[in-house]
Amino acid sequence: MALSSFKPASMQELEDQQTLALLKNGSLAAYETVFKKYYKKLCFQAFLFLKDETEAEDLVLELFIDIWHKKIYRRIDKSLEAYLCQSVRNKCINRVRKNKITRCKEVEYLEYHQQTRGPEWQEQQELGSSATNLNTLLLELPTQRLRAITLVYMEKKRYREAAEEMGLSVNSVKTHLRLAITALKDKIKRFG
Repeated sequence: MALSSFKPASMQELEDQQTLALLKNGSLAAYETVFKKYYKKLCFQAFLFLKDETEAEDLVLELFIDIWHKKIYRRIDKSLEAYLCQSVRNKCINRVRKNKITRCKEVEYLEYHQQTRGPEWQEQQELGSSATNLNTLLLELPTQRLRAITLVYMEKKRYREAAEEMGLSVNSVKTHLRLAITALKDKIKRFG
């Protein structure tokens, strides 16, 4: 690190306080400055929790959208960086909890439909339980990818409907689907 780019913590805190003061006055330029300064750091922090890059980026974007649209910046009374890091941590903890609940519901859904499928399901069981293997592979997917597969391919929802239900953009749903299908293809090749 070059000495000229090194700033003592107090200098950075002072800059953040000045930026926060401008932000509290509704400055879009200050908001953009905060976004540019902290976006990557917050995405990395979220990734460490969620282990999914797309989900981490979506979560951080949600935070920044909330900060601006809900005017949360007006209530920040401590260090801007500390507030942002704590907010991302809290959102990640909530997302992990929600994902666990969603995963449990999806497992119950898959198990229920396996039991209620009738004669064709019994034939599949006798032919080597390929559906069970597929369900096992599906359950190994990250939560958001499994959710996208379930909504779009199993429940036959449109991308927009799935995106609304998941609280994501249509492009994020498509990305989750693409990554899920790629992962499933790789796993199926290993079985083959």
